Amino acid sequence: MRTLGQLIYSTLSKKEAVEAYQQVIRDKEWSAIESYITDNSVFLDVGCGAGYAMQQAREKLNCICTGIDPDPGAHGVGRFLKELVPGETIIQGHAENLPFEDEQFDVVFSSHVLEHVENERVTLEEMKRVLKNDGVLIIGIPTASMAWINLFSQVFFTTHIKVYEFFRFLHQSGRTKRFTSIFRAISHSQPRATSIWYDITHYRVKNWKKTVSKEFEIITTLEPFLYPYPDYPQWFKPHVSKLGSSSVFFVCKKAQNFQ
Repeated sequence: MRTLGQLIYSTLSKKEAVEAYQQVIRDKEWSAIESYITDNSVFLDVGCGAGYAMQQAREKLNCICTGIDPDPGAHGVGRFLKELVPGETIIQGHAENLPFEDEQFDVVFSSHVLEHVENERVTLEEMKRVLKNDGVLIIGIPTASMAWINLFSQVFFTTHIKVYEFFRFLHQSGRTKRFTSIFRAISHSQPRATSIWYDITHYRVKNWKKTVSKEFEIITTLEPFLYPYPDYPQWFKPHVSKLGSSSVFFVCKKAQNFQ
């Protein structure tokens, strides 16, 4: 028989489910961008997590892969395995200070990372610096549609948890915290931002396009499909939608004035 706590938290996906949901998402996104990567490319994944995209590039396209991440293995597909994808070279470091030579890579790839970095401009400058003049940048970022889905998911699946934790904290400590915290939706970009309203505004495709265009020439914009947030029950199936896409991918080259 389930305890009260188990029932309260049952609206959060178990780690095995999160892993499975996220792998479906990343596989679909990879299918959308794979044709823009040339076989045998020297491939850099910025914010590589446990190296899942690197594994895809190596196994499917015979790429020579390197990854960098501030906390390798802590996020992305494979994070719950507590180990990195075997056979990949992953360096611990930050996107704002890539420890690579100028014009070293044929492909610079980054998926769901730019929204987390401390400085977007410096990150894009570093990606531009290490990319060969005839290379390709492929960068994927969540959209405002994803932010709205996250907001609705937090409201539907976590409000009762926040109420439970509010009164449990009050009972255990005898201290109070703001009741309004129950209704505050958390930003996906935390700690850089705290409110999800930042995401809804900042994650708009036209805003991302403006940001990326400051350093690169965008060749193709891809909005693959709409999908639910993987940390919660899947209240709809991933699908191509007129409502938009949960992520946007820009396929870019160095702008002429930066070559």
